[in-house]
Amino acid sequence: MKKSVLSSAIAGAMLATSSVAIAQNTGPSPNLTLPEKGAFTCIEQSLSLLAALIDRQGCAATEGGYTLGGDIEFDGEGACTIDDTTVLVATAGDTMRGTAQQTAIDDVGEIDDVDFTNLRGEFWYSGEGEIMYADAYFQLCLVNCGDGLPGAEDYDEHVIKDFYQDNLPSEQGERFVLDQGLEVITKNDWPRKKYRQTSKYVPPNGGLGRVEIEKVSIAPNNAPQCLMNFEADVDDFGGGIQWSGTVEVVPLD
Repeated sequence: MKKSVLSSAIAGAMLATSSVAIAQNTGPSPNLTLPEKGAFTCIEQSLSLLAALIDRQGCAATEGGYTLGGDIEFDGEGACTIDDTTVLVATAGDTMRGTAQQTAIDDVGEIDDVDFTNLRGEFWYSGEGEIMYADAYFQLCLVNCGDGLPGAEDYDEHVIKDFYQDNLPSEQGERFVLDQGLEVITKNDWPRKKYRQTSKYVPPNGGLGRVEIEKVSIAPNNAPQCLMNFEADVDDFGGGIQWSGTVEVVPLD
């Protein structure tokens, strides 16, 4: 369930000191593993559901903290759960050319007392993981949600992430994987909101790793800005990875 609310002042400070400092993509290929790709697939799909909820009921009504954790096996398959919605990930193909993954919700999920269902998502990664592109369809239902969800509304999400490794030396010898990208949410085939996103990922490498993802709405420009900030610890197990963290949703205006 939704946790305590962050203040807009804290959110503004995070925005000013975090993602805007990420440099232009000039580093080497990230060489993402199958578990890492599966984790980003599951996390991004979960954040897209939350972005649709923000569009449907507004950022202020969605403000608060949402738990988001999961685990992905060595073959890139697994699941993650945001609030009371579990997203399943399956690897549909993995070759030297790239990786294809699919997402789904088993039956009906729920975020902040709103139902989500009929999720069909597809995520594609280039061979060395420099680019991820996603396209997913799902429905959310706020009222009149009986058999067949007569009150459901159709949403699509489209995400592109550009991954690269930080080529600056690290005192700890850590591998940093950074990302810059965009996300657009559509409702009934009409564009609704656009987000600028940044990521920073430090693999566990035998100890605890870290993933941080920040999304800030940038369009339409006459709408109040909204921040989604996700931070989680990442651990490795049996060739796979698992994580546990919180997504904070905060209005910026």
